[in-house]
Amino acid sequence: MPQVDTHRRLFPAARRLAKLALVRWDLWKHRAEPAVQTWKPVLAGAYSGHIVVPSRAISSSREEAADFAAHGLVAEGDRVLDVGAGNGRQAIGLIEMGVAEYVGLDIIPGSVEWGNRAFSRFPGVRFTLLDVKNAMYNPHGTVAPENVVFPFPDASFDFSVAGSLYTHLERMEVAARYVAETARVLRPGGTAYMSFFASPPNPLDTGAVRSVFSREEILAAVRKHFTVEHEANGTTTGFHDQWRLYLRKSVA
Repeated sequence: MPQVDTHRRLFPAARRLAKLALVRWDLWKHRAEPAVQTWKPVLAGAYSGHIVVPSRAISSSREEAADFAAHGLVAEGDRVLDVGAGNGRQAIGLIEMGVAEYVGLDIIPGSVEWGNRAFSRFPGVRFTLLDVKNAMYNPHGTVAPENVVFPFPDASFDFSVAGSLYTHLERMEVAARYVAETARVLRPGGTAYMSFFASPPNPLDTGAVRSVFSREEILAAVRKHFTVEHEANGTTTGFHDQWRLYLRKSVA
């Protein structure tokens, strides 16, 4: 048993070191690019959560922010909640767009600490810890995920983004709770983006690495609180092919 435990510790550590080396290489390769120089302080140095390649992170964040805006989900001056924010990659495109407030909510203490340090020069940006138990990201969390309550008052935000969050929540009961809490903290008519691994075409899976829920269950949870205005992707079993839902909070 000790040998197995050692292997489990070393293999993720080796992968992390490889990713950090890739980050250094990418920063050197793109050192002359203004965008990389601007965002280097928030993309280099994070050791918790997902470690991202800076040049790719910048371009994908900008593309996603533009996509959200094109679908009428977010605009300059909005208050934004990023559920499952990680180290804050999603903030880049939204900050450049001119949102008034960006709050990153995450269950990894190291990511929250890093985000608050890395984005400290942006007064409208902050990260908040949600100490929820999750087999993959926070096994020692103190809050049962099905009882989660976001630490914000009702109607605090205009837009919420949750990319690659529901793909790790393990149970539909938990996913439904996150959907409900997202709706609660959005203003009437507020908007949201959520992505899922859906069945079909994927087989159902309750694992934290790749949680897959049935389309019927997803829509049942979402439509209690939102109108689906647009959907995309999620039609193959490709590892990154998530079902993307563009939502607007229903007005009672």
